[in-house]
Amino acid sequence: MKKVMIVMLVTMVAVLSSCNKNDQAVPSSQVTDAVSLPAKAVSYAADNYPDATINYVLLQTNAVARYIAVLNTTEELAFTSTGDYMGDGKQYHGGHHDGDTIHGDTIHGGGHHGGGHHGGHHGNQIPVDSLPVMITDYIAANYAGYSVIHAEYDTLCPEGAVKEVMISISGSDPMKLVFDANNTFLLHASRALYSTTPQAVKDYITANYTAYQVSNKSETLTLADNSVQYSVYIRLDSDRKKVRLTDAGILVCVQ
Repeated sequence: MKKVMIVMLVTMVAVLSSCNKNDQAVPSSQVTDAVSLPAKAVSYAADNYPDATINYVLLQTNAVARYIAVLNTTEELAFTSTGDYMGDGKQYHGGHHDGDTIHGDTIHGGGHHGGGHHGGHHGNQIPVDSLPVMITDYIAANYAGYSVIHAEYDTLCPEGAVKEVMISISGSDPMKLVFDANNTFLLHASRALYSTTPQAVKDYITANYTAYQVSNKSETLTLADNSVQYSVYIRLDSDRKKVRLTDAGILVCVQ
């Protein structure tokens, strides 16, 4: 009888231990600030998404990705615990890497979006379903198949106050469309490797910003008249600049 009781006790302990392990393995996440990101992850975001800012970070436990940085453009970047880039953060929510997202749950569809972690960024945002008809008609006519994923008010030099609308289509990187206060199309911008910019652009940066570090990505701007310009993002410690140049390396403005 004692042996039977001992066996039952051992079995119960094993079952409870197994349950505890399973409970501990359940993925969870909490919203935190960008300061929680490893320096390597911050550098990656600055180099490859220089036109965007980090709204907030999802700090994950028992998940494939330790950090998911959510940008003000709604793009998401997944990182390991040491800050190595893993890929599109939307693919790494929770313990999965299967393409599922959680944009309809309490993190993206609930209270966190209005919280104090990043509520200040929402003052510039434009609800996608509130875009002026003139803008939505332009997108439908010129970018068939694209979806609007983000829109916000911004200020550009030399254009001044503008509306920026980010659009995407499967298989391509997002593209930014810029409209003036009257909803007239001004330009579209797409990220590109700085190394692919014209030599005249690189020569200007080298000659005038020797001490600055140049971000890995720049923006290629195609204006309404089909002329092309480039926005180059540079930084020196906390000093960050966006240098806009023509394809001939002529300065347009610095912001």
